[in-house]
Amino acid sequence: MTQDRVDTDGVPVGNGQHISPAEFLLMAGFLAYRAPMAPIAARVAARRVLDAVLGAAAAHGFADSDALEAMMACAEKSSRIWRLAEQATVAVGDRVAYLRVIRCAGVTLDVDS
Repeated sequence: MTQDRVDTDGVPVGNGQHISPAEFLLMAGFLAYRAPMAPIAARVAARRVLDAVLGAAAAHGFADSDALEAMMACAEKSSRIWRLAEQATVAVGDRVAYLRVIRCAGVTLDVDS
């Protein structure tokens, strides 16, 4: 059903669009660190996503959470930041596990509405 569709299409971001878990993590980093004009609710939700995903990734053996977060804070654009974001999201688990972490952080996704 919907859960299966999300599992194959990525993370829902609205209007039927999906992005990869790594893209979602980097988007959260942008909102938390580099988007001062974004609504405060969006920045707070992004911070919760960062804390939850990086915490879950670290709990599953990802050792570069601090480095990845520092790179996001500095708005680094490199293949290394993409690689670390992908490694972090893989450490969390499959997309269903990733979405569960986000929901447990109190963030509602498009399919939750």
